[in-house]
Amino acid sequence: MDNCAICNAEINTEESAILTMGAYGNPKYLCKECSLDMDTATLGKEVAEISAAMERISKKMTVSGPDKQTYTTVTGLMAIAHDRAQKIKEGEYDFSLDESDESEGGFDEIPEELAESEEDKEKDRIDEEKQKKFDEFYNYVLAGMCIGFVIFVIWKIIDTFLL
Repeated sequence: MDNCAICNAEINTEESAILTMGAYGNPKYLCKECSLDMDTATLGKEVAEISAAMERISKKMTVSGPDKQTYTTVTGLMAIAHDRAQKIKEGEYDFSLDESDESEGGFDEIPEELAESEEDKEKDRIDEEKQKKFDEFYNYVLAGMCIGFVIFVIWKIIDTFLL
């Protein structure tokens, strides 16, 4: 069991959101409450909800005293959320930006330039056949060397003890 990066609550890491990656690639997880507050702060549509979520996160961080990386990450996200809330309050925020961010995050389709072509598949198949032939040849050579070594050892044993 790990702890939430913001409030130190025990969490199940299989279902938890990841705030950031720590040292050596270790993820820093969020509990459900902190994850919901973070989502509300960064994607909410009402200024009052965003402010309340930011305040709850700030209080939790004050109590728990997170590490430097968590503090830096959350502070950066809160600054973005504050700017977003200001724009919403002034009526200048374009909510279509939120929708485009969500659609960019998914990998539903592989771009055409990255998709594997028929020529690539054929080349891979040919390379695989060549590798199989090489492996088969190499296995015969190794088997021959092993048999030769065994015959040599048997010959030396016979020569030493019997002849």
